[in-house]
Amino acid sequence: MKKFLAIMLAVLLLLCVTACKKDDTASTNPNETEELEEGEVMEYNEFQYAVNEFGDYEIVGYTYGGLELRTVDVPAQIDGRPVTGIGFEAFKSFKTIQAVNIPASVTYIADYAFYACDALTAITLPDSITTIGKGAFEKCPNLAAVKLSAKLTEIDDFAFLDCPKLTGVTLPEGLLTIGNGAFKNCDALTAITVPTSVTKIGSGAFADCGLLTTVVALGDVNQLGDGIFANAASDMKLTVKAGSALEAYAKKWYYPIAEAPTPAA
Repeated sequence: MKKFLAIMLAVLLLLCVTACKKDDTASTNPNETEELEEGEVMEYNEFQYAVNEFGDYEIVGYTYGGLELRTVDVPAQIDGRPVTGIGFEAFKSFKTIQAVNIPASVTYIADYAFYACDALTAITLPDSITTIGKGAFEKCPNLAAVKLSAKLTEIDDFAFLDCPKLTGVTLPEGLLTIGNGAFKNCDALTAITVPTSVTKIGSGAFADCGLLTTVVALGDVNQLGDGIFANAASDMKLTVKAGSALEAYAKKWYYPIAEAPTPAA
């Protein structure tokens, strides 16, 4: 009898230990979430996010429904995974976004990300950003100041189309492409310097900029669209590299050519 009771006690003890034993495979990270499929949308505070093609997160939407103007602070990471993109139409047509703080983790701004953000007045892009998508800041009527990334290589078509208050824009050295209509209808733009790194300027890139009087472009741009400076100021002058495609373009369309500076000895 005693032997039987001892065996039963041992069995009960073993069951108790097994039931209470901690699962060694369970996560100890309280923020760990289920692995997302690409395209699946989740929410974090007032942001919607999804996995991008690089396996990181991108912001794909914004759920704030109030009427107060606000500054949006894009998170650098969510649950320990970096946010590397502002996705397609992420903030499109939001009327209450006055300013946006974008973290250095972000490398791209996708098509129409800030399209028709009426209250947006200024934007500073961290130096991590290399591309600005099509129509990313199109139809932002109060956008007056833009600081572009030093590592920017592409400004896609219509990126700043119809931004009538946009004034000073410094295009960074290293930029390769200025897309079709990229700065079209930027009525307040008076001067632009095209970096020597630029190889392509799309059709109508600076068209209908009625106050644009000064353009400096000393590089070897070899892809030129039609009507790049159409309807610019009547007294606009181009400073271009002698013998370049831009010089031939200016002569073709009868743009006055300013004397280029003499290279240093």
